[in-house]
Amino acid sequence: MTSADEPAVLALNAAAVEQTDPLGPDRLDWLRLIAAHAAVVEIEDEVAAFVLTFAPGSAHDSLDFQWFNATYADRFLHLDRIVVAEAHRRTGIATSVYRAVERAAKPFDRLVARVQSDPPDIASLAFHAARGFVEVGKLTRPNHTTSAMLSKELAE
Repeated sequence: MTSADEPAVLALNAAAVEQTDPLGPDRLDWLRLIAAHAAVVEIEDEVAAFVLTFAPGSAHDSLDFQWFNATYADRFLHLDRIVVAEAHRRTGIATSVYRAVERAAKPFDRLVARVQSDPPDIASLAFHAARGFVEVGKLTRPNHTTSAMLSKELAE
């Protein structure tokens, strides 16, 4: 992910803000700097998706990251957000990105993520369950929604 990708990433995030946290230019710049992975998926020179992950020890200040840090110490890679453009959903992009992130997470033993559970993000909950994620807790967010805290153990 580069500065040139910023408008497309911000637009994708804005379109999915009901499932993920809001994101402005300054926050995106900062997250890119501290992320373990900040990547985009391009199709025909168009940003079709993006992903941000964070490793233990990161300065990330999200409630989710803090929850996982308190729960797993240094044994996790946090998949903070992945957003796929609506026109490219159900084409295998998310599956490919998750496979790559899971490979990167093996040294940490587990990949963790949060998914909105109340009100439920049914498609995302089903996607994560199919990939082997299990719910390990709940987190009530400041906007009064509840998130399912998910973890996938990564065996050798």
